[in-house]
Formats: sequence, C-alpha cells, structure tokens
Amino acid sequence: MALTEAQRKANDKYIKEHYRQVKLSMPNEEADELEKHCADYGYTKAGFIRQAIREKMARDGAATGEVEP
Repeated sequence: MALTEAQRKANDKYIKEHYRQVKLSMPNEEADELEKHCADYGYTKAGFIRQAIREKMARDGAATGEVEP
C-alpha cells in the first residue's frame, strides 16, 4: 500500500531529525566483496555495516569499559 502524502512527510521529518548519512568510500574490489557477502547472507549493506561498527566499538570498550582513541 502506498503512503499518503502526510505519511511520507511525517517519515521524511522523522528521518531528518533522527538520522544522519555517513559517507563511506572503499576500493571497488572491497565493495564487490561486501555486496556479495551481504547477498549471500541476506544482509542489507547498511545493516551489515552498522552491526560491524557496533561490534567493533563494543570490543574497543570491552577491556576498560571506555572507548579510547
């Protein structure tokens, strides 16, 4: 079912207030590997990348409880 104009505007407003795009550049070969991996396992690229970031941040902060640069 298609969104009404009011629903679309509400969605756009929510996204604008709660999300930010982060640009990621990588070599073509790595991008191809990422696309294949995500397709093979049924992940979206954005979801896979967000999960990988969360896991890495958790590991970085796991030893001390704080994230250090």
